[in-house]
Amino acid sequence: MKVLQLTQNMRLNVDDAQERDFAQWQLDIGHGRHTNESDDVSLPESFKCAQNTVQSLIDTIYPGIGLLPHPDDHYFSQCTILSSCNDDVDDLNHAILKRFPGELQVFQSADSIEDNEGHGEEGILMYPVEYLNSINCSGLPLAKLALKIGCPIMVLRNINPAEGVCNGSRGILTHATSRVLEVRLLTGEHAGELMFIPRMGIIPNETQVPFKL
Repeated sequence: MKVLQLTQNMRLNVDDAQERDFAQWQLDIGHGRHTNESDDVSLPESFKCAQNTVQSLIDTIYPGIGLLPHPDDHYFSQCTILSSCNDDVDDLNHAILKRFPGELQVFQSADSIEDNEGHGEEGILMYPVEYLNSINCSGLPLAKLALKIGCPIMVLRNINPAEGVCNGSRGILTHATSRVLEVRLLTGEHAGELMFIPRMGIIPNETQVPFKL
């Protein structure tokens, strides 16, 4: 067995000076630099929005998001807002989609507990549809999925990895029906190709919910 040693940081091996400076700043954070006595991180002025508000964040990351024509694929492949909480992600998505031009389409899930759970009528009382609709866990779509043609989406299942349709794949919604979404892939070797996401059944694992949903 041969042990390979990493000798070069590839994040710093980029041509763009701004990206290289950002990568170096990230490394410095990992080494405990750029922090004060309370371990708070000091952000450079170039990293800050004009105002400390969600709207200012959206304007900074997605300038012109509410204008037609829709931005090109490069715009969405390079611009992303990250958050550690699902609820915050939902709020951000709702705020951005509200400003995005186009007609809103809402797709409703059909949530239920599996019949073989043995709950019967008691299960309906214990887990009403309203409660099932409110469950928001990792890898599970919202009960009401709101979309607009031209908006970016993210795939949550490994549908066809060989063709670039897997968990985490991003794309642009080009057409939508009640059972199938047509999406143009944003990144990877299949970028620009059209794919289809069918309506499907999804069962969260046991660590997410204590019953089969």
